[in-house]
Amino acid sequence: MVMQLRRSRTPAGRESGPLYLQIATHLRREIANGDLKPGERLPAIAEMAELRGVSIITIRQAIELLEREGLLQRFQGRGTFVVDGPRIGAKIILRSDWDTLLRHLEHKKPQLIKVADKVATPLVDRSFGTLAPNYRYMRRVHSHDGTPYALINIYLDQDIFDRNRKAFTEGMVITQLAKMPEARVNRLQQRVAFTTADPETAEFLQIPVNSAIGDVLRVITNSKGRILYVGQTKYRGDYVTLEFDIGEPPR
Repeated sequence: MVMQLRRSRTPAGRESGPLYLQIATHLRREIANGDLKPGERLPAIAEMAELRGVSIITIRQAIELLEREGLLQRFQGRGTFVVDGPRIGAKIILRSDWDTLLRHLEHKKPQLIKVADKVATPLVDRSFGTLAPNYRYMRRVHSHDGTPYALINIYLDQDIFDRNRKAFTEGMVITQLAKMPEARVNRLQQRVAFTTADPETAEFLQIPVNSAIGDVLRVITNSKGRILYVGQTKYRGDYVTLEFDIGEPPR
């Protein structure tokens, strides 16, 4: 079956960011809502471009993005189809416990964007613990199956970083901390806010500006209350679900 499209130009002023991300968001929403059903064939790229009032390149970029997400698939000579049983909604579920976080980070390779030694101390509530004299700053993007889902600003105690610079630079910082007995990791605290993507975050995570974002602050302290790690993470709201186990009610 071929999907029939109405002429629908992207609403001016209602969304911002690259046009291909806006188109991808519209198509993703149509798949999630069932307007585009598994197995349906999309119109030709030129037709979609005309109907949506954008360029062929824009449509092609949007389709390529949804292909990487596993929602669409192109076949030579046949066209582009909605995948049977596409992976809709959250792809990653993170619970609020240490073991789940470590399992999630296992074997992942971050994309390093920016680093700096001995930076100013991170802006965190002093109730979390005592700040170290200096921190190593790292900015990273985490991806899953080719899709960027998290943008992270990391502040790591410079003394801890200097003990294994290569491992902390190339690997997942929290995973490396957990392997260091001398770090004496004692506590992980989290605070979560729900915000929207600014232009810079939207560009790194390949989503439209003002898309839903889960903003998570993680602070790790040692047995003496010294802050070893501060992570400021922005998660894609359409890709990550944060779960919290409140536990049993008091009896």
